[in-house]
Amino acid sequence: MHPFVCVTAHHPAALADLKDRRAALLSLCRQGHLKGSILLTPEGISLSVAGETEATEQLIEQLRRWPGLEDLQPQVAGIEHQPFVRMSIRVKKELRAPDLESTDAPWIQCTNCRHVLTAEDRQHERYEAGRHCPYCCGIDANDMAKRIAIRHEQIERLIHPLPGSVPHDHFRPVTIPAACDGLTLLDALCRIVSHIPANFWQERCDKGLLLDSAERPAPAATRVRAGERYLHRFPGVIEPDVDMRIELLHEDEALLVINKPAPLPMHAGGRFNRNTLKYILDALYHPQTPRPAHRLDANTTGALVVSRTRHIAGKIQAQFARGEVEKNYLVCVHGHPAANEFVCAAPISADAGHAGSRVIDAASGLPARTEFQVLQRLDDGTSLLEARPLTGRTNQIRVHLWHLGFPVCGDPVYLRGDELGDSQTLPVDAAPLCLHAWRIRFRHPLQRKLCEFTAAPPVWFVSSLPVGPA
Repeated sequence: MHPFVCVTAHHPAALADLKDRRAALLSLCRQGHLKGSILLTPEGISLSVAGETEATEQLIEQLRRWPGLEDLQPQVAGIEHQPFVRMSIRVKKELRAPDLESTDAPWIQCTNCRHVLTAEDRQHERYEAGRHCPYCCGIDANDMAKRIAIRHEQIERLIHPLPGSVPHDHFRPVTIPAACDGLTLLDALCRIVSHIPANFWQERCDKGLLLDSAERPAPAATRVRAGERYLHRFPGVIEPDVDMRIELLHEDEALLVINKPAPLPMHAGGRFNRNTLKYILDALYHPQTPRPAHRLDANTTGALVVSRTRHIAGKIQAQFARGEVEKNYLVCVHGHPAANEFVCAAPISADAGHAGSRVIDAASGLPARTEFQVLQRLDDGTSLLEARPLTGRTNQIRVHLWHLGFPVCGDPVYLRGDELGDSQTLPVDAAPLCLHAWRIRFRHPLQRKLCEFTAAPPVWFVSSLPVGPA
């Protein structure tokens, strides 16, 4: 019988009244002489607490009375010594996953099976720091498959019907700049959005579609002040259809890897608000707010890494910034490149131009470099390539290929004949943009090991490959 018990838990849930709950927990922990740490956030709770059995049981019983924590199932381990010197209960905005960076602590927790690992456990021959504990030896493939299957069922329920296909009110914020301080709302709007005529804004105000911070209709003659925020209401919005059949390739405490479909914008903007990747991920993982670690265009498919917290996002995005993430794309282009391997290092403009496009800007563009390899030259005059971007500029692969005279098949912006198109997001029934994020390789932010994920090649790539012997 061990004299102390260590309980650990990491449980997402929508929690409220955190300051009051913190005070109550502090009182309970002091009475029971518990020590350790508890993190309270609107997204859930994470705790590592040690003490005598009765006191730890009282703590868990109290937590299970909170809405959202009724099914809290902490890991419990008997230990010989109290590993903590004090009790700390913090209120933060975001729930962090357990981090296995430090192996100097008196114990750590396996992020897979949640078992508390003592110093003795870490001497076990099957233990690998930050990767495997002797009790589970990593994420079980069957458990991962079951977890992903459940997520896919949830996605199906969330996207039928498409969130943006149900009429809804959409609100766009308008913040008053210092230059408009003291003007009427009408004059301020004409300055802020100068390409829209005054009669449009007058009509929107007359219809009560400009709202103040209390969401009350604001007349056009309202005097505005710098820093004030107004809302432009769009009633009964129905968004264009998209493909939201997201395929989850991997999920753990820190991150997700998905195979993104297309067309599907990642973030709200323009005609899209609910029919976006962010909207569906927020709904799927509530109360967490997953953050994509990089970007794929609305019409691009393939592997996308998503951080589950801001803390993890910072760790992964730093790898992108340092150029440590390896990305490989599959692409079909018009034309037959002469060389089997070639490179484009033309700088790309920093600012968006026509229809949000970027172009080659030799004078003041951002450095960019992409490596290409020809996989197949097809009889219809197109070619299958593998692209490896070494920098991360907007539209980089598409701009570089367009510049070289090999525009991507199905691209609505970078057209043949050195022309630029007018549209960004393709309709669902249009021919696809033939660009696919096939493989990504990076270092896991918690486990510190190199991970590689691949998204199965799309139909346009597979159907283009020759069948049988050449």
